[in-house]
Amino acid sequence: MGIRLAQAQGRPAMHDENINHSFLDGVLTGEHADVYYHFGVASDDPVLEEFRDVRAIILAGSGDRIDDFARRWSAQHDGAAIVALPKEERFVTRYCAGVLFASHGMGMPSASIAVQELMRMVFFLKGGDPGAMSEVFWARVGTSGGVGLPGGTVVVSTQGVMADLKPYRLLQGGSGEYWFDSTFPRSVADAIEAASRGSGIPIELGRTVAGNEFFLEQFRLDGAICMETPESKMEWLEWINAEGVRNIEMEGAMLAGYLNHWGFPSFAMICTTLLNRLEGDQVTASHDELDSFSERSGDVLFNYLTATLG
Repeated sequence: MGIRLAQAQGRPAMHDENINHSFLDGVLTGEHADVYYHFGVASDDPVLEEFRDVRAIILAGSGDRIDDFARRWSAQHDGAAIVALPKEERFVTRYCAGVLFASHGMGMPSASIAVQELMRMVFFLKGGDPGAMSEVFWARVGTSGGVGLPGGTVVVSTQGVMADLKPYRLLQGGSGEYWFDSTFPRSVADAIEAASRGSGIPIELGRTVAGNEFFLEQFRLDGAICMETPESKMEWLEWINAEGVRNIEMEGAMLAGYLNHWGFPSFAMICTTLLNRLEGDQVTASHDELDSFSERSGDVLFNYLTATLG
């Protein structure tokens, strides 16, 4: 029994024309290896043979959380072996029972490195087969600042946007910008919510702002550098709240943008709120409350993984 792994309706399985075949095809033919430098492994490393059956890639900011997730998944699968990649000064990686857990650090620049190298790794592991790649589920799990929501609410994102509520984009040198579709598949978000129905965990679906910076782009007044006033801060927060934004974090728009670019149909972001930004900037919840809040996003993830992967 269980919920069928959700895929975004109406989207092609993969956007093959956006995959960097000029580099990646040579990895498959053996012309050259692909070095996933920040993970400390390359495509010709025998350890990756154990990852061929990967069905899900789970991302989180903290390496400790990745280790906890892998142990939890192992316990659910009769103590299945956990494989760790050797390099951990940048990202911590664990593989267990078809799921690759990896940390991404903090912010879109750091997380984009992890996501790009993992996309290349999935291409290699699935032999460049679009159908096989499209079956891999991706998720980022983390914490966030709530917008009109109390601490402890789990937000499943429907779209990642920048602080101006526009989609994810990068500078193309001095000639323009690269724009990305940073929406999350709604059918996946709905399935994640359904998998935790009756759990007692408060869950909301909505848009998510991804800030390039923790203080300035999130209109905080408690940074070493402050450019805002109480009035301009509240004007921004009330605007994004009225536009359907439910939380603020620092990675989601990039994650959705990159995965959409290749056409992965099944991915999500699940983040617990630590506070309601309409009521303040600093996290004042107790240590026990923060632990409880943080656990909720993991519980929502595992409810979905258990329902879809077993």
